[in-house]
Amino acid sequence: MSREYSRRRIASTMAAFVLGWTALAQAAFAATIYVGNQGSNSISVIDAATRRVVETIPLSTTNPHNLTLSADGKTLYVANVGSHNVLVLDLASRKEVASIPAGTKTHGVTVSPDGRFLYTANVGSNTVSVIELAGYRVVDTIEVGKKPMLIVFTPDGGRAYVSNGGSADVMVVDPVTRKVLTSIFAGKDVMGTVITPDGKEVWVSEGGENMVSVIDVASNKIAHEISVGADAHGLAVSPDGRLVAVTNRGENTLSLINAGSHLVMDTIPVGRRPDIVVFSPDGTELYVTSRDTGTVEVIDVAAKKVVASIAVGKDPHGITVGP
Repeated sequence: MSREYSRRRIASTMAAFVLGWTALAQAAFAATIYVGNQGSNSISVIDAATRRVVETIPLSTTNPHNLTLSADGKTLYVANVGSHNVLVLDLASRKEVASIPAGTKTHGVTVSPDGRFLYTANVGSNTVSVIELAGYRVVDTIEVGKKPMLIVFTPDGGRAYVSNGGSADVMVVDPVTRKVLTSIFAGKDVMGTVITPDGKEVWVSEGGENMVSVIDVASNKIAHEISVGADAHGLAVSPDGRLVAVTNRGENTLSLINAGSHLVMDTIPVGRRPDIVVFSPDGTELYVTSRDTGTVEVIDVAAKKVVASIAVGKDPHGITVGP
């Protein structure tokens, strides 16, 4: 074998390695961010890799608030506080396929783990609507506390937790009987609600207390209380369950909490009136809606700082990430 041939072979192998690594890296970081713009009644679609808005989808409904994706990432469900309904958006065609009336001021929307139902938190009627996805119809209405905000399920679907901002509690609902099993006092202005990937803890933010409380699922009791910034609001847990992020609307910061020790690790300046936050699928970035600047702020988790600001629609609120 000649030296020239060997060099060419090594160069070719290295080039293939680099191209393969680049393709893998791009695949790993490929994600799409969806943002609900309350003030402009639209959805901004952001390419997470380029950090650019690639499309703006106008909606027939008003004041899109919180939103979530189906498990396969093909359908977007949008809760609308202005039109009191859930909008179902097919993402392949960018078409609205259904508009489902729910309760007054539909605030939060969550898909059950089995993918059969949507649960909506209706802040104006103090109810949770149970929507059967097969027929896009409300099949039950559950009376809960005052000003229900958000709902999370345990991974097995055996329990649902509803945060009630007006009654300062979290209610535990049995999805089979659709009855409230118990009520857990949390704190004033309970809002952000997440469950850890292992299903052992439910975390809730309390804006009126400048605090985050951690509920032990086994006992349904508060196990930890963590002081954060003023008007704690949106919550997100990292995909690996090691970090929890909370936005502090009253001081334009985000608190990053170690989920194992339940201690605040860092406080990061971000936007103006930062609201809802979500982790990237690989956990390396955080995306935060900044309502007063009309932007999504990108935080590098390792560097603990804002690295990009993406202009979206007016008064952005809900945000979610998918393929």
